[in-house]
Amino acid sequence: MKVRVNQRSLSAKFDKLESVFEDKAKGKLKTIATELSTYAPVDTGAYAESFSVGSNTRSRTSNNRPRNQSIADYQGKAKQIMHSDIDALDLSNNPRVPFRNRAPHAKFIEGVYQVFGKVRDRNR
Repeated sequence: MKVRVNQRSLSAKFDKLESVFEDKAKGKLKTIATELSTYAPVDTGAYAESFSVGSNTRSRTSNNRPRNQSIADYQGKAKQIMHSDIDALDLSNNPRVPFRNRAPHAKFIEGVYQVFGKVRDRNR
């Protein structure tokens, strides 16, 4: 008995499977990013602008920024920032994807609002 493996066909099937996996994984990551942006409190907008996904890092300070900014605008910015980071990810090289907020006051906000804690609990 002789078995013959068609390398081209097998390779194409693996590529398609990898593409499907990456699309589904990025969809789930975008869902998490949307939830994070929804729970993000907004006063100056610095916290919302400091979200990052993957190896990127952003840090905005609230010093010298006007207060009482539009919640919808800054939550939308946070969502847009994270979605663009996710689109730029190469999941085949790095399967672990960290969500971060490097704002100087992020620890205080997380302590009061539990932004990451809420999303973590919902997506276990």
